Amino acid sequence: MLTIDAHVSPVGLCEHFQYAPGRAGRDALHVHGDVQVCHSLNFAGRYRSGRFTADVPAGAVSIVDAWEPHAAEDPVDRPFVAHYHVLYVPKVLWDTVAAEDDLEPRVGIVVRRHAAARSALSRLYAGAIEGDSRMAHDERLGAVMAAVLRRRRSSLSVPLDSRRLARAREFIRAHLTTGVSLAEAAREADLSPQHFAASFRARYGLPPHRFQTLLRLDMARAHLAAGMPAADVAARCGFSDQSHFIRHFKRYAGMVPSSYRSKPPAL
Repeated sequence: MLTIDAHVSPVGLCEHFQYAPGRAGRDALHVHGDVQVCHSLNFAGRYRSGRFTADVPAGAVSIVDAWEPHAAEDPVDRPFVAHYHVLYVPKVLWDTVAAEDDLEPRVGIVVRRHAAARSALSRLYAGAIEGDSRMAHDERLGAVMAAVLRRRRSSLSVPLDSRRLARAREFIRAHLTTGVSLAEAAREADLSPQHFAASFRARYGLPPHRFQTLLRLDMARAHLAAGMPAADVAARCGFSDQSHFIRHFKRYAGMVPSSYRSKPPAL
């Protein structure tokens, strides 16, 4: 028996596959218009295509190109529930991010076994489910692609320019409520998105999306203190919805927004 939980995120469709214990099976040959990135959480798998066979150990991350014919199969019977996180990234977005960071986007079918790929995809998938900001999604997608794709050529080292980073930081602050993408902020620093994200973290000690979130939370405190309802604060400060705002505010302040709201001083 197969169960699929689906969720649409800014970087593509997310699916959580759960296969009940049972006999080994095989999908019919099929294709996707999007690039498929799959994390085999606890059970091995295998892809077959017209060109080759690719084994996917438990814990590995696999990438299947858009329009690449493939069929997934179990190498052995399943003695327990098998879990897979799958992300389908639109080909246009995948190719755009790859071009910006000088990565080779075409892989056919490839399997990455290293921890960097697993952790990058886990962060992206968790953020997509939680409804994080567009900048966070952009940054995490770039990290996934940097972990699974090859560079077209050796990247030249670009000196860290504090003035360019400060200009990008101010751009993020100036567009706080409407939000900006990682690529837009990176253009202000004249860097590729992933070089910008790495340089920003090196200079300021946190990634750009986290800086954006902290600025929004700082703004939210003032609105809450003035008596604004939490739902209005969430919308005013650029959060995707009230639950997203409450979750971040609790991590930030140690309490839910309703506990922070303006109250008369105790006598």
